[in-house]
Amino acid sequence: MTTVHRFRFGQTVVDYRIDEADYKVTLAEFFIDERRLCEWLGIDRNLSQYGTDFDPGSPEPIRNRGIDAFLSRAQAHNQFGSGRLVLYRCHCGCDYCGVISCRLEVGDDHVIWQDVTLEDDDGPVAGHNAPDSSLPTLTPVARFVFDRVQYEQELERYRAP
Repeated sequence: MTTVHRFRFGQTVVDYRIDEADYKVTLAEFFIDERRLCEWLGIDRNLSQYGTDFDPGSPEPIRNRGIDAFLSRAQAHNQFGSGRLVLYRCHCGCDYCGVISCRLEVGDDHVIWQDVTLEDDDGPVAGHNAPDSSLPTLTPVARFVFDRVQYEQELERYRAP
C-alpha cells in the first residue's frame, strides 16, 4: 500500500553565522505531513541548503518558474542538466555547490518526488556520506507520493498574491 503524503508550503527561520556575525532569515519551506523536508532528510537548513525558488525575496518570475517546474509544466531549472527538480540549493544560487533534488513524476491522480537526495556534479548521491566529503550527510528518501489535486492547489495557493 502506498502512503499518500500531504504537501504544504510554509516558512522556516534559518540562523547562520558569517565573519563572526549572526544572521537570521525567513525562507520558504516544504512541509510533508507537517514535517519539514530537511527533517525527513536528517539535515539542517544552512547556507548550503539555504535557497529555494520560492523564498520570500525571490522575484516573481523565478517563483513562477519554480511553480511551473514543480507542476511539470516547465523543465526543471537544474544547472547540472540532469532534469532533476531542485528542492534546496546553496545560498549563492549555484547548483555546483551541491543541491537536494528529486526526479519528478506526475500522473493522472498523483505527483511523486522520486529519489530525494543530494546531487552534485558527479550526479545524484555521488560522494554521499563519504568520509572525505564536505557535503552533508543525509538520509535519502526513496519517494514521496502526493495527491495531485491537493499538491496543485497548494502550489497555486502559494502563487496567489
